[in-house]
Amino acid sequence: MTIIFDVFKLLFKMFVADFRLTMAVLAGVVIVAILLKGVGIDPVWGGMLLLAICVAVLFETVLREARIRSRK
Repeated sequence: MTIIFDVFKLLFKMFVADFRLTMAVLAGVVIVAILLKGVGIDPVWGGMLLLAICVAVLFETVLREARIRSRK
């Protein structure tokens, strides 16, 4: 039981460690879901948009972290 608790604790820390990254990805998922259900775009386009959003968020996060580390 301790191993399961430790795994969940590590997963929680992983997602909370960079709150900004987590919220940006969740916002991207919500935007794509709204476009898929509300506007009715094709799922293939929704998938490509989600991929583009995730790559952009990852790129921004890497740049932000590089700037922070270069100042130290």
